[in-house]
Amino acid sequence: MRLFRSGVGVLYSALLLAAIWGRAEAHGYLTGSFPPAKAHLKTAPHTIKLHFSLRADARYSTVDLEDDDGAVLASKTQQRASRDMDMSAPMLAPGRYHVRYRILSPDGDVVRGKIDFIVDE
Repeated sequence: MRLFRSGVGVLYSALLLAAIWGRAEAHGYLTGSFPPAKAHLKTAPHTIKLHFSLRADARYSTVDLEDDDGAVLASKTQQRASRDMDMSAPMLAPGRYHVRYRILSPDGDVVRGKIDFIVDE
């Protein structure tokens, strides 16, 4: 009987951990970008590219390109659910820039982040 109880306890613990792990895996997160975070680029990028672990919801997921003063230079709203978000970048002078993103994960959580990069002179 005691062996049965400990087996049930182990099974219950394993199921609980699986449920928690599955919930954590449902959150989307950034897996890659161009330009990469903290990059020093010799030439300004023509396109900003973000790649996420899960498909970002369309119509709510956005990306903004800002200069160091916080002025928005370009903005895009996701047109379809996808793991990738691409945005054309305007001509950028040498300086520091910020890419801010907001995605809606399939589980309903909003994920925000920022990538900084520098265009060298």
